[in-house]
Amino acid sequence: MTTLSVEELIRRIHSLVPGDRTVRIMNVCGSHEHTIAFSGMRSLMPGNLELIPGPGCPVCVCPESDIINAINLSRQQDVILVTYGDMLRVPSRNGSIRAAGGDYMIITSPFEAVRVARSNPGRKIVFFSIGFETTTAPAAAILDSGVPENLFMLCSHRLTPAIMETLVRDAETGIDGFIAPGHVSAIVGSKAWDVFPEKYGIPAVVAGFEAENLLLGIFEILSRLKHGDGGAGNVYGRVVRPEGNMRAQELMNKYFEVADVNWRGIGRVPSSGLELREEYAGRDARKVFGLTDVKEEKIPGCICGDIILGRAYPPADCSEGPAPRRALQGRAWFPLKGHAISGTGRNNPLECCPSPLTGETGLRRRIGARFNRRFLI
Repeated sequence: MTTLSVEELIRRIHSLVPGDRTVRIMNVCGSHEHTIAFSGMRSLMPGNLELIPGPGCPVCVCPESDIINAINLSRQQDVILVTYGDMLRVPSRNGSIRAAGGDYMIITSPFEAVRVARSNPGRKIVFFSIGFETTTAPAAAILDSGVPENLFMLCSHRLTPAIMETLVRDAETGIDGFIAPGHVSAIVGSKAWDVFPEKYGIPAVVAGFEAENLLLGIFEILSRLKHGDGGAGNVYGRVVRPEGNMRAQELMNKYFEVADVNWRGIGRVPSSGLELREEYAGRDARKVFGLTDVKEEKIPGCICGDIILGRAYPPADCSEGPAPRRALQGRAWFPLKGHAISGTGRNNPLECCPSPLTGETGLRRRIGARFNRRFLI
């Protein structure tokens, strides 16, 4: 952990931002965005430094076709759909799982899906398994430990490095640096981000979830931009190793293979997802139940595609619509899961509210002058 004070970190960030252009740093982690928004961190940054929220939320990236298939499965008489609570309100043209689904249950861990299957031997249990590498690893772990014959998986897993490369190749997005996700990096390792400085000349630095650690990550990115340091950085070394979690990677590679998949609002992205390997087709709900991809349609009010591509910025005021390229001014942006994707409230698909503690004084009051109190893990 750095010994720099909050004031010194912020001062150095200001000194490193060039005065003749805008610097855009993207985070690709929902927990990072929560910390940035909740602490009012954007209000401490120079006016020409943009902290851009990117594709860090597994809810926002889940395609409509997977939601529709999940709804249809839950309506079958002999099926119980189990999934994480976040997925229940994700909309589709046929409604959400909560509104239009049949028999479903909320779980908080893949191992609960195993318990539900064993408790209901006469039913077919479909685990709607979603998310990035962080949730893929435990999904692979239950397969490796042995699952009941009546448990199947509807997989909607996505690869973080792949979508980040898509963003880099999108000239309109214009990313100068990445804050690499801490949870994902614990699985894939900090070396997974070497491709960005080595191939594209864009620094990527792994950061944790305390506000101080995020500030340190931003400082490290700006330092690398100025001095041209090679390789990916890591200021979350107490958790993330260069090689990552080798056992988790082994299990993921054993049960899953890379595939071309849909992303909500932007369509098919090559080699950006994971599907069950052919030898485990007996666990694959798509094959067991004969599911087919449903053609994606634009849902009114949904801006998930813009969020994934870094084109939807926090609005300057709650009364305004989405504000591309607009800096946050004294407010913290909260992309509420039920609202940001459904467009409820003032016909505005983004909802914001003032941070309870904005600015440097607020940050220090909230988590201490040295940011040593952890308020999000």
